[in-house]
Order: sequence, then C-alpha cells, then structure tokens
Amino acid sequence: MSLKLPGIFKGEFLKNVATLVSGTTFVQIIAILIYPALSRIYTPDDFGLFGLYMSIIGITAILSTAKYEMAIMLPGKEDDAINLLGLSLSVSSIISLFLLVIIILFNRSICLLLGNDSIAQWLYFVPLSTLMVGFFQVFKFYANRNKRYRLITGANVGQSLSNSAAKLSIGPLTQGPAGLIAGTVLGQMIGALVFFITGIYKNREKLTGIQTRKMRKLSKEYNLFPRFNMIQGVINNLSSALPIFILNSYFTAAIAGFFTLGYSIIQRPMNLVATAFYQVLSQRIIERYNHSQRIYPDIKKFLYRLLQLVTIPFLLVAIFAPAIFRVVFGQDWEEAGRYTQIIIPWLFTSCLAMPLSFIPDIFRRQRKAMILDLIKLIVRALSLLVGILKNDVYLALVLFSTTSTVMIMYSLLWYISLVRRIDRKEIKHKTGSVMNGAWSMEEDVGSRE
Repeated sequence: MSLKLPGIFKGEFLKNVATLVSGTTFVQIIAILIYPALSRIYTPDDFGLFGLYMSIIGITAILSTAKYEMAIMLPGKEDDAINLLGLSLSVSSIISLFLLVIIILFNRSICLLLGNDSIAQWLYFVPLSTLMVGFFQVFKFYANRNKRYRLITGANVGQSLSNSAAKLSIGPLTQGPAGLIAGTVLGQMIGALVFFITGIYKNREKLTGIQTRKMRKLSKEYNLFPRFNMIQGVINNLSSALPIFILNSYFTAAIAGFFTLGYSIIQRPMNLVATAFYQVLSQRIIERYNHSQRIYPDIKKFLYRLLQLVTIPFLLVAIFAPAIFRVVFGQDWEEAGRYTQIIIPWLFTSCLAMPLSFIPDIFRRQRKAMILDLIKLIVRALSLLVGILKNDVYLALVLFSTTSTVMIMYSLLWYISLVRRIDRKEIKHKTGSVMNGAWSMEEDVGSRE
C-alpha cells in the first residue's frame, strides 16, 4: 500500500530533496559500510583521538566564517549575496591563519588544556581543516541560494568518497589515527575544490562585483550573525562535543573511541536526511516568508513526514544496538553499542529539530536561541560532572542524553510556536488591509497575497 505524500513533499520540493539525498545516499552508505573495516584497522584509542580532532574542528569551523555564510541566503539582490560570499571567504582565511600562529606558539599549552598529549602533532592540521570546512560551508550556502542542488550533491560525493578511500588505504600503512585524520583533511579539500571549480571559477565574472566597501557595509548590516549565530554555533558545537572532551580527559581515550564510533554510525545517516531537508526547507520557507505567505502548514506537514521516516529506524537501533555492534564491528566494539543505546533519544530529537534550526534567524530571534544553547551547555556540563564525580561513564552519558533530549524538545516547540505566532500576525495584517481597502477603496486588492 502506497503512502500519500503531503503537499509539501510533492513537486519541486520533493524533487530538490531527492536530488540532495539520492546522490549522497550511496556514498554515505559506503562510508557506513567501511566502518567494519575501519574498526579492525584502527583501535578504540585511535577513534578517541580522531573524535577529539573532529570536535576541535567543529568549533574552529564555526569561528572561521563568523557565520556570515548563513546570511548569503537572505538578500534580495544578487550583488549583496556575492559580496557576502567574498566577506565569508575573507574572514575564513584570516581566522585560519590566526589559528596557525596560535597553534605554533601554544601547542603544548593546548595539549595540557585538552588533557591529551597525543593530539600535539595533529593540531597543526587544524588550520587547514578549518579553512576547507569554512570554504565548503560558504560555497554550499551560495549554491543553495541558487538552487544548485546537483552541485551540492557532487561536492558531498567528492568529499565522502575521497575521505573513505584515504582512511582505508592509509590506515594499514601507518600506526595511530593518521589515516583517519589524513582522510578527513583530504575529503574536506576535495569537497571545497568541487564547489570552487564547478560553482565559482566557471562563473568567475560574478566575482568582479566583490568590493571591500560593500563587504564592510554588509558586515555591519548582518552583524547579528557574528554577534549571535557565531557565538550560538560555538556554544552548540562545544555542547555536543562535551562527551568527547570529557571522556578523553577524565576517563580513557578508548572510552572516547567507543562513543565516537557509536555517535558516528548514527550521526551520518541522520545528518544525511536532516541536512537535505534543512537546505531545501530553509530556502522554501524563506521564500514564502518574504512573500508574506503562511508557513506553519508546511512545517506541520514536514514534521509529520519526518516522523514517519525516522521513528522505526531509531527504535530498532535503540533495542538492538549492542548486538548489531558486536556482529558488525567485532566483539571489542559491543560497548560502543551500549553507549549508542543511551544517546539515541538525544539523536532522535536532534534529527527532528535540526532541519528547523534556521527559524530563529528568519524572525531575528537569535538572542533567545543563543541563550537556550548556553543553558543547554551548562546543563550538559553539570550532567557530565556528576558522572565524573561518581566515576561512572554510564551515569554521565545517561544524564547527558536525558538533559539534551529535554532541551532540544523545548527548542523544537519554540520553533513551532514562533512560526504560528508569525502566521497569526500575518493573517491579522492581511485582514486589516482588506478591511481598510474596503472602506477607502484606495488599495489595489490584486497586489496582495
């Protein structure tokens, strides 16, 4: 029996989502399928160190663009968008160079802060990774603005395939996490190059419109993004990465490795779905909002359909994770399955909320969004602190997952309430306009939605 798709999942919207998902699904499946091989090439300690490296990149990448790339979607004029592109790339280059200087000067101090001396040599790759991730994000937002979903898919494919191939080929030739980190850096470079060559260099005539004066003007006009979105992004990524930092510092690298593998196995397919919907839904909702059209019906249909797609897979993993990890990754990785069971509620609610996380940006509610993420960071840190004091990793993860689930559910409900409130205001505005037009006979009814 076939399912009837709600209106939002028909026509152009579904086609755009399918374009993003279909091209990336194959390589994401490959990326997941190589994990049984990776778990036999690399040790839990290697995965723990790799998780620490990726957690650092998750934070520095947010700083690298000051989140100006998110503003690329918003201007009505293409000239403003291309100057925001130039601004974002310039900021990313400057920040990455600054990071390199900091790491050269304070490598030892950073290792002490992280509680892991083994990360020392890999810190020198952080600026390059930061630059590539920053460029990738900037190019992706510009491609999304122009509905170039095939280009986004191509860049994702190039990034993922090169990443997977390098991890498999370098691992047997070296010791430690070299293959994991080198593969990641190579993938980041390939993804950024695909965007640059296909999306930017071939349309380089547009770059002639980039001017320092305009970039300076736009940096002030969209200063909410570095003031709130950047800080919020750092808080949010630090909040999500807390288990990796804490497990590496206060427990063992192997325990951090179990968590890293379990989290990665769920996060990859989850991000595949959530990011695709985020990219297409954000473009659609912003467009409808700019034309004063109601958006809550689309949000409601989206959530209903997403629940249909993800509930059963998450439920199956929650029940059978230890057995799955034991069979697929080997006896030594069964513990990773237990950790995965614990964090499933957190990841499930994240999957629902992530595609809607652009809503505060549209309605300029970045301040409250940042405050919510700051509260979430504090609560999560306190949860992990209890586990540290009790010397109980299970307790730490249970409390972390529980508090995360509650906070994310609150954010999701807030997103929905924001949309409904704006829709009600729009209806009142239109109703008032119609009544005024009926009395004065001065308003052109045909010009309104």
